[in-house]
Amino acid sequence: MTWLRELHQAAGYTRASAPTGSPTIKEWIVATIKDVSQLANVSISTVSRVINNTAQVAPEKREAVLAAMKELNFRPNSFAQALVSKRSNCIGVLVGDLCGGPFFAQMMRGIETMVDQANKFTIVMSGNHDIARERHAIQALLQRQCDALILHSKALPDEELSELAAGSTPIVFINRQVPGAEDRCVWLDNKAGITTACQHLLDAGHRNIAFITSDDEEFVDGQQRMAGYTQTLARAGIAFDPALVSRAFADENGGYVAMSELLARGVEFTAVLGFNDGMVAGAISCLLERGYKIPQQVSVVGFDDIPYARYIYPKLTTVRYPIEEMGSRAAELALRLLDHKPVDGLALKFEAQLVERESVA
Repeated sequence: MTWLRELHQAAGYTRASAPTGSPTIKEWIVATIKDVSQLANVSISTVSRVINNTAQVAPEKREAVLAAMKELNFRPNSFAQALVSKRSNCIGVLVGDLCGGPFFAQMMRGIETMVDQANKFTIVMSGNHDIARERHAIQALLQRQCDALILHSKALPDEELSELAAGSTPIVFINRQVPGAEDRCVWLDNKAGITTACQHLLDAGHRNIAFITSDDEEFVDGQQRMAGYTQTLARAGIAFDPALVSRAFADENGGYVAMSELLARGVEFTAVLGFNDGMVAGAISCLLERGYKIPQQVSVVGFDDIPYARYIYPKLTTVRYPIEEMGSRAAELALRLLDHKPVDGLALKFEAQLVERESVA
C-alpha cells in the first residue's frame, strides 16, 4: 500500500531497520489523522468530527473512519483533543504517600478503574501529609490543567481547602470532611470503626485494652480513633489509663517500637487495639519475639483490612476500611461534577465493618 510505504519512509525505517519483535508494522508506525482520512476516503475535518463527536457525520462515513482508525491502530492525540474540548482528559490525584503500603494502592485502584471507564487518565502526586508538599502538589496538578482533582489531604487547613472547592475546577476530598464542602467529601466514620473494634474486645471479656496509635496528634484520623477508644471504654465503666496508650509512626516499624515501649512500662494488658494493620503487624512481631502467645495471652485487633491481614499468623481480626470503594466513589463524584450531572444519589459516607479472624480470644 502506497500510504504505508510513505509512512515507513517518513519514519526513517527500512525493512532491515524495523524494530524486532513486532508482529506488524502498524504497532510501531504512528499514524496521523491525515492517514486516517486518506484510508477512509473522507476529509480531515470529517475524521476530526468523528474523533471528537462534535457534529453529525453520515453513518457510512463514520463507519469508514472507525474502520480506518482500527486498521491503522490510530490513537487520537490527547493534546489536540484538549484544544478542541477545552479539557485535558486528566484527573489529578493527591495521595498521602506513594510508598506507604497497600492503603493508597487500593485507593488508586478504585479511582483508576472508574477514570479508565470514562476514557480519561490519572496524574498522581504525593503530599506526605506535609502542608508545603500538599500545597505544591495541588498547584502542580492545577497548572497541568487537570479537569478535576481528587485530594487526600491531611495537612492543609479547612479554610484553604474550602477556597479550592469554590474554584472553577471540580474538587473532591477523600478521607476527610471539609466544612462548607460536605457535598464534595467521601469519608469514613473512623470513630464508629474503632468503637466497633474496641467493643469486640470488650465483648470477648477484655478490660485491660492497650492502644497503639499514631504519634501525629494533629492527624484527624488519629484524633477520631482515640475518641472512639476512650469513649467506648467509658461506656463500659472503664477508666482511661494513659499508660496503656503508646504512640509511634503509623507503620510496621512504628508498631514494633510502640509495643516495645508498652512492654517496657510493665503495665498489664490482655488485648491490643491498633491504629492500623501495619502497626499491629509490627506489634505482633514484637510480642512473638518476647515469647507471648497470640491470641492465648494477648488478643489483637487491627484497622484497615489490608491484603496481608488474612495471611499473617494468626490471621488478623480487623476493621475493614473500604478504601477501594471510596476511591471509586470519589472518582465517580469528580466525573459527575465535571460533566454537570446530578450527584444527589451518591452515598458519600462509608462505614467500617469488623472482620473476625483468629487473633482474638
